[in-house]
Amino acid sequence: MTATNRSEHEAFDLVVDRVGTTLEETGAAFPYVADGETGKWQVTDDGNWCGGHWIGLLWLAYDHTGDERFAEAAREHTDVLADAMVREAMFCGMNFHYAGFRAADVTDDREHRELGLEGADASVAFYHQRARQIPLGTLLIEGPSSEFRGPDSDEGPSGDVLGAVDAIYTSLPVLWRAYRETGDPVYRDTAVSHADRHLDWYIREDGRTWHHAEFDPDTGDLVRQYNELAYSDDTCWARGQGWCIAGLTRAYRETEAPRYLEALERTVDYYRSNVPDDLVPYWDFEHPDAPDVPRDTSAAVLTAYGLTGLPEEGETADLAAFGERILESLTTGYLTPRGDDDRPDGMLLEGCFNGPSGYADRNELVWSDYYLAYTLHRRLTS
Repeated sequence: MTATNRSEHEAFDLVVDRVGTTLEETGAAFPYVADGETGKWQVTDDGNWCGGHWIGLLWLAYDHTGDERFAEAAREHTDVLADAMVREAMFCGMNFHYAGFRAADVTDDREHRELGLEGADASVAFYHQRARQIPLGTLLIEGPSSEFRGPDSDEGPSGDVLGAVDAIYTSLPVLWRAYRETGDPVYRDTAVSHADRHLDWYIREDGRTWHHAEFDPDTGDLVRQYNELAYSDDTCWARGQGWCIAGLTRAYRETEAPRYLEALERTVDYYRSNVPDDLVPYWDFEHPDAPDVPRDTSAAVLTAYGLTGLPEEGETADLAAFGERILESLTTGYLTPRGDDDRPDGMLLEGCFNGPSGYADRNELVWSDYYLAYTLHRRLTS
């Protein structure tokens, strides 16, 4: 039984309350980023790259409260997401994992399980055999046009030949789950191959990560590595580090392979060595203007989400304990309390979507809400 405290119960209740107020505000739309001062949501019609997080939040709220409005909304949003989601994108597996497999954990619904398998099959089909990567793909991400380039833009490489540090998490968990559901080794083999290439292309010797790796479409050979959402190629995008930590944690849990644990320890050591005292990083760990730059709670909550899923004894005990410390910092220092006069209860503040452009750089982010809610739910029910 995972050790928890009263603050985690209260924090989970706050986040569930926030799901309720968000649903009242957004209705059939998908929440995306919320103003940090007012809590008002910017929405998308179809969820864009992260609609599965909202569906996952709705199912967690339903599971916790039994309120049918959450289940009804989750089903309605799933229909929209399933129709709109681009299959040739690294985000497809993540969205169908949450709207599919994790929904099935609550509902035991065969249709949800089948949606999860559809996401896994799409990821396998899009996997580039020579590069050993599930590429970024063709999904146009909602955000500042100057930063989120279209795949056919003259400003950057096609998404079909571009890998990303986040793919170890966005693309692989649906494959690990599909393997456990079916026993078909193609899912596990694809996940392991991608994860092994990730070790080569995205993790530097000192534990910091690259954001992107461009590869040759014919040979699969590495063309270049660069940072898009970091301050520079010599620094480190904080959320990318968080995605990497979450993905490596899952790879180690699924395989118990020492190479994933060693890489995880290096990336966490870099995080520890470059984060402020409250364990929530600036949007770039080494931004030269720190401390006068925004933090990024989304990087912190991804790290906590990954590490608190590790065994609390043996060789991962220190990593799990570090994840718990990050989680405590988030729930005590960045979550709006009950009765806040100016903002809704249960907002996870200070998320930075896009630091270089300044887009949504001090906001509540729907994906951060999901990882906080799921982490707390897992700790309270395991």
